[in-house]
Amino acid sequence: MTKVASPISTGGAGSDYEKRVGAYYLVALLLQAVPRGQEAGVTREVRFQRLYEREPLDDLIIVSELPVGEAKLALQIKRDLTFGEKDETFDEVIQACWETFKSSEFHIGIDRFGIGIGLYSKNIDEYYQSVLTWARTSTDSNDFLKRINQQSLANQTQRSFIKLIRGKLDTYLGSSVTDDELWDFLRSMVILHFDFQRDGSRDYSYTVEMVSHLLNTDKKNEAPQLFTELVDVAAQANITAGSFNADILRQKLQAKFALLSPIDCRYDLEKVRQESDLALRDIRVDIGGLTLSRTEIIIDALEKLSQASLIELVGSSGVGKSAVLKTLVEHQGGQGQVLVISGDRITGTGWSSYASSLQLSQPLNKLLVALSGSSQPTIFIDGIDRIVDTGKRAVVNDLLRTLAEVPLSEDGSRHWKVVFSAREENLQDVYRWLKWQALGKPTRLQVPELTEEELQSIVEHSPRLKPLLSLSQLSPILKNPLMLRLLEDPRMLPNPEYLPPVATEIEISKVWWNRLVGNEGLVSGHDRKNSLLKLGKQVVKSPGKHFTVEEIFTPESISSLTADRIIVQDPDREVYHFSHNLLEDWVIFRVLDQRREKLSTYLQELDEPFGLYRAVQLVGLASLENSNTADAWIQLIEQFEEASELSPRWRQALLTALLVSPRSSELLDKAEPLLIADNARRLIELMVAIRTLEVMPNTSLERLFTEAELQSSDRVNSLLMSDPIPRWSVWQPFMGWLLKRLNDLPTTVRPEVVKLMEIWQIKSPIGSIYRKEIGEIAIALLKEEEARRGC
Repeated sequence: MTKVASPISTGGAGSDYEKRVGAYYLVALLLQAVPRGQEAGVTREVRFQRLYEREPLDDLIIVSELPVGEAKLALQIKRDLTFGEKDETFDEVIQACWETFKSSEFHIGIDRFGIGIGLYSKNIDEYYQSVLTWARTSTDSNDFLKRINQQSLANQTQRSFIKLIRGKLDTYLGSSVTDDELWDFLRSMVILHFDFQRDGSRDYSYTVEMVSHLLNTDKKNEAPQLFTELVDVAAQANITAGSFNADILRQKLQAKFALLSPIDCRYDLEKVRQESDLALRDIRVDIGGLTLSRTEIIIDALEKLSQASLIELVGSSGVGKSAVLKTLVEHQGGQGQVLVISGDRITGTGWSSYASSLQLSQPLNKLLVALSGSSQPTIFIDGIDRIVDTGKRAVVNDLLRTLAEVPLSEDGSRHWKVVFSAREENLQDVYRWLKWQALGKPTRLQVPELTEEELQSIVEHSPRLKPLLSLSQLSPILKNPLMLRLLEDPRMLPNPEYLPPVATEIEISKVWWNRLVGNEGLVSGHDRKNSLLKLGKQVVKSPGKHFTVEEIFTPESISSLTADRIIVQDPDREVYHFSHNLLEDWVIFRVLDQRREKLSTYLQELDEPFGLYRAVQLVGLASLENSNTADAWIQLIEQFEEASELSPRWRQALLTALLVSPRSSELLDKAEPLLIADNARRLIELMVAIRTLEVMPNTSLERLFTEAELQSSDRVNSLLMSDPIPRWSVWQPFMGWLLKRLNDLPTTVRPEVVKLMEIWQIKSPIGSIYRKEIGEIAIALLKEEEARRGC
């Protein structure tokens, strides 16, 4: 018979660190919060030192109540742990994890086990955690190991971690574990960081803040004493192998503290989880079935999350911003439940009405407490730039204001984090309405296009794409994930003999329209095109919103377009949205292009919806790319110049269309006669647009403001734009074109040219392209001015 150890010998009084971790879960129990380490369910019971019950991971057992059934989290608590082949403590912990996993009481996919650690480790946070996330988000062991073994998708540190774990499990089993066993083990495992090294640490400060929600307003100053009492309760429970549910724990505390009745957020948490799942459901993270892990980007994002409270994921359209956001959600899901808001799904005129639409019943601050169990509780907002209604923007600002009311840790850090995604060209507008100031300086993560290694991995997975790599015509768009995903469709693969010299978005959209939308299947391509044009006439009035289709499409057309993921149905209602905002832009562009000759009048009739900016830009771009001359584009410019009652942004959209194509140098040459006519007034207007519109806010200036100034969003945002960051992808081709012909341009352009050159020299890194040329031009202009003045 196996000898069972007594609780006193296994638990003792426990280290201060271990007692505080136990107290943290007792707080979650009292608050009915989601426990750290589980993605759903509220804490129902906490058990200490259960080795005598033959629980291999005996330090803590946390039982959560799910909507149906329960989930169990078994933890071993170690202030420090070396993940190494020869480390005896690590070997003991992983063996206990294996025995927990193989127990008949363990339910794979529901229960979890793992380690709570105190000392931060870069390898754990950036690489080991991602392995566990990939395991949880893979469809099976084959999918998981294929991702891990793909050289350009996974890191050697990740593969070494799997090798270490597999070797340990082989030893415990006495034979080789199967791939399925390894995958199931890793997707059930958690590694949780608890920052309880000292008073005032991040987790200590926030746990005390959580505890304060159990006390009346006039007693909130007793929160530190209440947490200390819970630490003592945990210490005693370590000795006696105690266990608590909320009622028993409250009885134990009632002699010293008058606790408020708990807020039951179980129903609300489930609704939030469902909404978050729906917001993520239609975000694709694969191309042709290969999941793109974007490892280095995620590592960068996680590092920024540890340093800042507000993270911007920005990039051009189709570059994969939402996919990176979804991957971060999956990573954070290993620590606890997250809240995800979609710019396409948000409703209401403030948090209260949004909460009502989700059928939430509890106040926002109480719901946030219930959601705040993880080490970095995070709110994700996908497509924040697609939120155009004032009321919907109020939902986000109400949320940020409530987060801002949560006290800071002693080191000034904020427990809650917010991550949002946006097109870089829309960021300036976002900061006009977003009440970000209370969360501190935003940190920007530029989501890049695919690397050569990522592109090679995709081609190895989808051999049909390999011929495209040799086509120089396609190089400008192959590194854009959305474009590549569209080309992966066999109906989209172009015939190399008929490819234009350079593939552009306009050309790809034309191929998509003719070969995919116009594909002859059960529903004729002609009918599919007509249906989408009718839909375009409906959504052009309010782009970015859900729409109904019954009066536009036949049932066959609906099935056909949803099968091709052009439109997607909301699972809760008979409403639809485009699967990607780029496809919506393409359909609206075709509707506007049909009315090109009277486009200014049409925009007036529509009341100039802001969401049409990019579609108008595409109309201008198509008029240039689809013709050997700039005549059609010139007619558009002149048409809008005559429509003085229209906002100038539409004329600016047509002018900057020159710059958003891989063929921008060619298009600028084509448009040059119009640009330099009338003393180059349109070129000057274009340079003003580049300087003021094709830029992003410089959030590094936030540190220059006082607290009072930060409360004035209009003043702050105008100052952030007074020293903006250029959108280099737009500026670089224009500066190259401008510098080559500067001596041939009218002198009237020089004031604006000097402003652009100054921004370039200040903002571009040392050694960047054109810095030397600009310096030489500046000296020449200075000498010319001195000669003119006779100096």
